[in-house]
Amino acid sequence: MLRVVRATGALVLLLFLAGCVERRLWVRTDPPGATVRINGDEVGNAPVSWRFDHYGTVLVEAELAGHQPVQQAFLLKTPWYQKPVVDFFADVLWPGKIKDDHELALRLEPERPLTPAEIQAGIDEVREGARKLRAEAEKE
Repeated sequence: MLRVVRATGALVLLLFLAGCVERRLWVRTDPPGATVRINGDEVGNAPVSWRFDHYGTVLVEAELAGHQPVQQAFLLKTPWYQKPVVDFFADVLWPGKIKDDHELALRLEPERPLTPAEIQAGIDEVREGARKLRAEAEKE
């Protein structure tokens, strides 16, 4: 009887010591320091890591003053040890911790100033919109 109690206690202890899978997405930007959002939620300034529970596609956005914002869909691929049935052993029974790191590097291009032609095209567009609104208002 004492052996059964000891064996059960050892098994329970092993289950508590059993590891899990730690999943992280590391986002780095060039230049560093950009504000990073994943699926619309701000996660910090690059370089930054984001802990996730589910695999699949995420939308990563990065913004930094003086640079054009970047937006990229990134696929978090499911490793073999996280496939159904096998994942139980990796998440519950495997002793120790398994690290599943994914990395994404984003390059932010510097903003370029508008050319005089682009500025004039914007002005013309606003003027044309104002003319249309004025014409509609006069009809009423």
